[in-house]
Amino acid sequence: MSDLIMMVAGEASGDLLGGALLSALHTRLPDLRVIGVGGVRMREQGLHSEYDVNDLSVVGLVEVIRRLPRLWQVMGYLTRLLQQQRPSLLITIDLPDFNFILARRAKALGIRVVHYVSPQVWAWRSGRIKKIARWIDHLLVLFPFEVGVYAHSGLAVTFVGHPLSYLAVARHSRAEMRARLSMRPDERLVVLLPGSRFGELSRLLAPMLASCRELQHRLQNVRFVLALADTLTVTDLASCWPADMVNLAAEGVRIEWRQGETYSLLAAADAALVASGTATLEAALLDAPMVVVYRVNQLTYAIGRRVIRVPYISLANLVAGYGLVVERIQHEVQAVRLADDLQELLTDSGRVSQLRAGYSLVRESLSHADRHPEDVIIEMLGGSARKGDFSVVQPLDRREKE
Repeated sequence: MSDLIMMVAGEASGDLLGGALLSALHTRLPDLRVIGVGGVRMREQGLHSEYDVNDLSVVGLVEVIRRLPRLWQVMGYLTRLLQQQRPSLLITIDLPDFNFILARRAKALGIRVVHYVSPQVWAWRSGRIKKIARWIDHLLVLFPFEVGVYAHSGLAVTFVGHPLSYLAVARHSRAEMRARLSMRPDERLVVLLPGSRFGELSRLLAPMLASCRELQHRLQNVRFVLALADTLTVTDLASCWPADMVNLAAEGVRIEWRQGETYSLLAAADAALVASGTATLEAALLDAPMVVVYRVNQLTYAIGRRVIRVPYISLANLVAGYGLVVERIQHEVQAVRLADDLQELLTDSGRVSQLRAGYSLVRESLSHADRHPEDVIIEMLGGSARKGDFSVVQPLDRREKE
């Protein structure tokens, strides 16, 4: 009988990780069966799911409250699957507040749990570490500094690197992408990434568009392209588009949208506005000069300011360890300020060179893993993983695998 595992991811970044993991697992376990919740990438790799990542994708405390009925519906579905199907292993990806409830239910049924992506206990709610060690059997972390955070917990922790270090590759070169956009040699490209969740799109689209209008009034020969996330639809985009910006083209502001070409757009970008999240790492790995934007519900922000203990909001800066890229947060997300930031990136070559030097350090930090995630999963399916074994071996270069 083939192995059955359950995987649960709740947003685009989790789907990316899950898809890459499933692809690697299937090359070595071709009969592996997978149930749970995921997105396009995970379903392409054989996941059977009656729900989608968007059913679990929520950012902010207030937003969670609004979505509670749907979240509990999905929780009930997954709990029944655990009880009825009894998978060999539960692999939860990010989304800790939801997934740790599921993990506790799996443990009560005698099902072992691997959690992929450490919650940000180094930023806030560090008291969760002891509970996490009880709820899961093995933690796969994306950043090397996270192993030490759990050093005294007794939890098996493995730094597996970040798959974006090898997955963030543009399908088209800068020249090819500019040709696809029919750009003239003297035109400069500004790319907009307003997030992968509807809530992010609804809060960030308007100020991003307004900044494009402001920048166009200052500089000539600028083109704007919005990279629409796979988790969003054209209907989502249309519903969030401000009524007072429907006729931007008549003002000489040319903004188009594209889906499925985000990496190529970032690789071709002269500047980018990027919603805080995994996309900031993608932009850094693709050498896109960027400004990071972050805006949530005001109550969520007020609470977050009191409990978050890290100096930066973006993953790019957290991995770099310093303020490599400009972050515009909450009230700073306004058209004139964002236009100022973009104008600097488009006119100051020294600033762009400084950014790209920092990006190379980010890339180096993410690429040297202790083990590959599929090795840990296969080991656990074989029953050989041990509690407290931190699985630290010689660093691996993913590109040299097999």
